[in-house]
Amino acid sequence: MLQSCPMRRTIQPILALARQLPHAWKAWLIMLPCLLLVACSAVSPLTTVGEGPLGSVALERLASRGTTAKYGSPQSAFQASHPATLAAPVVSRLLSGLSVSGLDRPGTALRQEPYPLFSQEETEFFTPLIARALSQAEPDQRVRFMLQDDGLITQGTLYLHRTIVRVSLSHYRASRGQGDSRPATLTLSFTPSEALVRDDVPQSWMNIEPEQPRVAVALEALNQLPAVMAAPSVNKSVADTTVAPAAPASDQTRLQQELQATKDVVVKQAQELQSLKSELESLRRQLAEKESAAPKAKPKTSPRKTSPAP
Repeated sequence: MLQSCPMRRTIQPILALARQLPHAWKAWLIMLPCLLLVACSAVSPLTTVGEGPLGSVALERLASRGTTAKYGSPQSAFQASHPATLAAPVVSRLLSGLSVSGLDRPGTALRQEPYPLFSQEETEFFTPLIARALSQAEPDQRVRFMLQDDGLITQGTLYLHRTIVRVSLSHYRASRGQGDSRPATLTLSFTPSEALVRDDVPQSWMNIEPEQPRVAVALEALNQLPAVMAAPSVNKSVADTTVAPAAPASDQTRLQQELQATKDVVVKQAQELQSLKSELESLRRQLAEKESAAPKAKPKTSPRKTSPAP
């Protein structure tokens, strides 16, 4: 069984003490580390909500932090207004509005303009999972999302605190096991910027993660943003994507009347044309009959010779 260095330092003194005690105590002290390992593995801080080819969504429980050697004063406990009910369109607006800037991509200069954090396909994948996770989360849990793209990992968290949705990014297109999880110049932003809470005061526990880019978005402003229009599928035909909206009933009646009137005119013109054709055919027959009935020219008769008088 694999053991971490702190766990080995805990187990070794217990085993040394067990060698000096009676058999029953020895058996109990030997079993104690195993029970500790099982308990630690059973109580996982992550609870999976859903996963798929594009990534996964889980609930992360944050325990209260006390005084540590690194942080000299007690840290306040994590506070979230969970469980929370956010409609899928609201979650979709949140994800589609997130963007990053300061990306150092191969073959290009440093890009300062914002670049969408999620594509349309990724937004459609994560929206129902994150909405479900928020509805299942407890006050000491936040939502953790993980995106897989070309073997690279993008990770972040979000949670609702009162009327503010806070989103942070811990990894951006990082390879598994990579020490530097994100570029030093990376900035997380949201569009439209009017929805940002610029005077947001982070909770004190957030000082544990000062290096992570984060944004705070007002839930009220998020609810007022227009719905995100889904991009048309590439498998749909042009006729499917260019269907005109249905006209009102009065307009449909007027259009039907105009169409019927047009049909009547066409039928009348066709009847007149057929009548003209019949008259023309009749004239042709009459002309042919007159030509065939015309009298033939009589042959010329030679003059009769008179006999001479005696």
